[in-house]
Amino acid sequence: MDKGITPQDGGMGSQSSVPPVKMKRRLSMTGKIILALLLAALLFAVCRVGNCGGSGDEENVSPDKSASPDTAISKDKRRASKKTSPVNEVAAPIPPPPAPAAPPPPEYLMAFGDVRRLVSEHEIAVNTSRQEIVIAPQSDKKRRGNKESEDETLSLYMSTDTSIQKYVMSILSRYAPRYGAVVALDPTTGRVLALASFAGEGEPLDGRDLYLKSVFPAASVFKTVVVSAAVERGGMNRDSQIPHVGRTTTLYRSQLAENLNTPHDISLQDAFAHSNNPAFGRIGLYVINRNIITDYGRRFGFHAQVPFEFDVEESVMLNPDSTFRIAEFASGFNRETSITPLLGALIAGAICESGVIYEPTLIDSIRSSKRDTLLYERKTKEWKRPIKAVTAAEVRWLMTKVTHYGTARTTFRPLRESEKYGYYEFGGKTGSVNKQGLGKVDWFVGFARNPNNKNHRIAIGVVTTHGEYWTVKSNYIAAEVFKKYISNKEPPARVQKSPE
Repeated sequence: MDKGITPQDGGMGSQSSVPPVKMKRRLSMTGKIILALLLAALLFAVCRVGNCGGSGDEENVSPDKSASPDTAISKDKRRASKKTSPVNEVAAPIPPPPAPAAPPPPEYLMAFGDVRRLVSEHEIAVNTSRQEIVIAPQSDKKRRGNKESEDETLSLYMSTDTSIQKYVMSILSRYAPRYGAVVALDPTTGRVLALASFAGEGEPLDGRDLYLKSVFPAASVFKTVVVSAAVERGGMNRDSQIPHVGRTTTLYRSQLAENLNTPHDISLQDAFAHSNNPAFGRIGLYVINRNIITDYGRRFGFHAQVPFEFDVEESVMLNPDSTFRIAEFASGFNRETSITPLLGALIAGAICESGVIYEPTLIDSIRSSKRDTLLYERKTKEWKRPIKAVTAAEVRWLMTKVTHYGTARTTFRPLRESEKYGYYEFGGKTGSVNKQGLGKVDWFVGFARNPNNKNHRIAIGVVTTHGEYWTVKSNYIAAEVFKKYISNKEPPARVQKSPE
């Protein structure tokens, strides 16, 4: 029998084919491996639960005993995300990004001053709705670094109503006064609808742009300014009574005395409708004064440059230096106060539109052929607000009496009684005076307005001068223009006429 280890020696209780020493080494190696795995697993678990050296923010948080291992892992991931995310490290909210700045306007965009310069450098026709101007390449060399470039064509789109423009010119040519000028415009925007000028053969004045000239005495048209001041500053209204003696068309010192012999009273409405010179002379002397009249004249645009694409002569007022001259000033019975037809139309437009004068314009827009883009577009802009809306309403009423039973009644009666035109309100002011070199000067400034539609309104200024014989009345030209304008519009619903 081979020598071996007895049970007493080995303590195994049975024999084994593996030597005892070799078995001990095998268990020792296995134990080391198992122990290393257990230690690694334990260390891994401790790191996961303890967050491996975290800041301790969650030490006081009680674990959810009912949570599954997957849930615990998910929470651990969220905690790790909070620790590592830079967003959660910032307590203050992130402000929204600033709004992007508006892009600057194109360099080639034209302002109103640029349009005026363009008009002054080129001959602009006023009798068309569109006109083209060719700009030579030299104009572009500075902007393009002296590089050669093609011609640039600018298309000017005008506010001209060609049907009214041609109609006015045909009337002036047909009746052939010594001189004639007409301005028609939209009083709600200032857009000019027609500009017409006429000079008879052999007349010394240049007849190309008389609508911009202040060579015509304003005559009784100036009463529109004076009555506005009398209503707003003098406290007068349509029923205010004025003592009067003598004829309405004269102006004598005896008619201006403070205490008249056997006078009879005339209402402001009748005095304006019949253009009563002594009554308005007395208003200037005893109701308002020279300074107030001058102030209101400036408010309406006298002694001011009218903002327009073309140069406009200033309308001027008499500077009275005596009591009688103040009466002449207030009544318009003088030759020193002069007005352009353009300003006459603007004043009528102010009465039509609640006391607001809008800047007149002829060019609506300009486009470039080279850039194929819009270079300029007009904007409706207020120029002056000479009187309050309530004052304008009262003066508008007075002006309708001129066409109803006053100095323009004969011309406007067919319009007022017509089913086609009768729903419009027609108002105006006439004026006439003789001036050497011009002859008999005849005026009408006024408006036609649909009270229910602001898009159906027109204001006009007409002046004609005549030699020994009259050829046409200015109020007749105005009435014909009004009929043409209304006929061009869609017939609006008939509205109730204004009370007589």
